[in-house]
Amino acid sequence: MEFCDECGGMLVSEKNNGESQMKCRSCGNIQDVETEEMKVTEEKEEDPMDRLNVNEGDTDETTNPVTDKECPKCGNNKCEWWMEQTRSSDEPPTRFYRCTECGNVHKEYD
Repeated sequence: MEFCDECGGMLVSEKNNGESQMKCRSCGNIQDVETEEMKVTEEKEEDPMDRLNVNEGDTDETTNPVTDKECPKCGNNKCEWWMEQTRSSDEPPTRFYRCTECGNVHKEYD
């Protein structure tokens, strides 16, 4: 974290004509990025739920209940479903749906 030389406010990174610079949130003072001292990156935070491994098991013999739910991939209106506790215990469980036609697995969570 860097701070403004003028007022001591926190600096945030931004691009100006393709060049990285640091701008003060308080006074608007702009300071150049000194590449030896800091590195500005543009990384997107991942949703941890996107990395969730779903144990799909054997799709031919299932004991999961089937419900009326549209598959976002093929449009079929029947999906088998199950729930798993994928987050902390004070959060609601994640609902998984597997299309009975194409086997696509998608999830819903509150």
